[in-house]
Amino acid sequence: MKPFRLLHLPHLPFRKIASEINLVFLSLCSKKSRLAVKLSGIKPIGLSKQHLSTSHSVIIDFGNFWIFLSLKKREEVDDPEEFSAEYKIGEQVFKSKYNENRDVLTFLCTDYYSAADQIVEYLKNTFNCEMTEYKVSPGGYPDYRRLICQTINDSKNCGLDFGESGQEVNAEDMDFVFNNLKTDKMLCVFGRLDKNYQLRNPLNFPYFFVSHAPWFRPEDLFNANCEHLAILFAEKLEPANINLYLKQWINGEYSRILSLRIESISSGIFVVTMVPLHPLHLNLVVVSFMFGV
Repeated sequence: MKPFRLLHLPHLPFRKIASEINLVFLSLCSKKSRLAVKLSGIKPIGLSKQHLSTSHSVIIDFGNFWIFLSLKKREEVDDPEEFSAEYKIGEQVFKSKYNENRDVLTFLCTDYYSAADQIVEYLKNTFNCEMTEYKVSPGGYPDYRRLICQTINDSKNCGLDFGESGQEVNAEDMDFVFNNLKTDKMLCVFGRLDKNYQLRNPLNFPYFFVSHAPWFRPEDLFNANCEHLAILFAEKLEPANINLYLKQWINGEYSRILSLRIESISSGIFVVTMVPLHPLHLNLVVVSFMFGV
């Protein structure tokens, strides 16, 4: 059987086929394949770096599939000799291993941050895209303050995921994020803040999500000026607070809010409220679930 000459196809057939395969792998095969991928015009919808205490990676999302590029140091892997494939990215040659079951390509590196920077620059140049999200924690990216002030704040459409699920978040670190991240950015907060933590200023981000918010008070809800607000496990929010908020919204307040999701535990009742809100008060849908716990 003759080999299928993918790179010899006209532009439209190539683009159709290429959009269904791993474009990062294809671009790494040769200079010719990288040029073909670049000229195809296929662009990802998301490009993110992840620097957490337990993992470091680059993730590129094409909508119908995403590609996970993991970074490991040699001393972190059981058998470095399994990393037999070599790819030149920028000025560095990375030894790599592909895990087909998890669909993850892992690169060996000596420094997580410079390796991630080189990979991101390669992807940005190949796919003509920009960073859309940073996922960092103080344990995974100690210099996160400079990252926020000098990189994320200067980007056009880049959001921040801060903290790690299941781990404590220091109040001082959280204060810095709230006080220094520009309010045109999306902010997602993971990890656990002490229940006595208090916001110093009203939330003013277009999108704000917090995965564990026993500290979130009724006044934080009423003072928020967000387009999309998602608050999970907000023990201090009573059903009466949520009902009052919705009544005030119907009467014309909180005109910026477009969607609201709240999960709270109150008096043994688990309450979930999801509200896609229309700015003209049309097609209002309120769905509430209440479970005894």
